[in-house]
Amino acid sequence: MERLYIYTGSFVVIGVSVGGPAARSLAAGDHSIPILLMAIGGAGMIVTAVYEALETDPEEFTASALSIFALVGTACLTLLGTVLSAVSGA
Repeated sequence: MERLYIYTGSFVVIGVSVGGPAARSLAAGDHSIPILLMAIGGAGMIVTAVYEALETDPEEFTASALSIFALVGTACLTLLGTVLSAVSGA
């Protein structure tokens, strides 16, 4: 699999993990500045990652294995935190 798609896919996962619960809170009527900023930031990460995936040539993309590993680990941790938060009802 191309490193570009792993890289941008990880950003999409992080964006969904941050922006999804914030969007759900906004839909439920919680209109606070932190929730709004999280929703905007999550949506921005998703849009930027999709744009990068579509506009960047996979053959020209370079990222070290360590940075890919760190980003995938971060995406896994944010997703785990989101799932645990949803399961616990917080």
